Amino acid sequence: MLKAGSRFLSLWSGLNFFISSLILAIVVFHIGNSPLLAMVFEKSEIAILDPRVISALNCLTILYNSYAVAFSVLTWFVIRLSLSQGQKWAFWALLITIGLVEILAFVASAPLGNARWQVNVLLSALYIVGISLSGYSLFKGDKK
Repeated sequence: MLKAGSRFLSLWSGLNFFISSLILAIVVFHIGNSPLLAMVFEKSEIAILDPRVISALNCLTILYNSYAVAFSVLTWFVIRLSLSQGQKWAFWALLITIGLVEILAFVASAPLGNARWQVNVLLSALYIVGISLSGYSLFKGDKK
């Protein structure tokens, strides 16, 4: 069960890394603006926004997604090098940090009509299954 839990959490990490990297590439290389603009505003509303507002949102998008990429890499290393080896500190670290990120993802998107609910639900499901399997394995005995 520990291996299965680690796989689900690794999948969470990889998917989070992929999505955040893709968004970073779009905004950093000026392929487009923050995807959040299109999720929240109509094209006509975006057209009348002050360019500084769009730049500010792009800046925050770059900042958030660069942290998300780094966090995904760090969690992947913790999962692969420590959790999968049965180290309980790694379970607690992942439970708290990823759990906080997942809860706050819903809190942050609520005022925007849960604009990215599909992604939030998928990532949360992977996290819940992975952390549950890992915790059960670590604290109930099946360390495989």
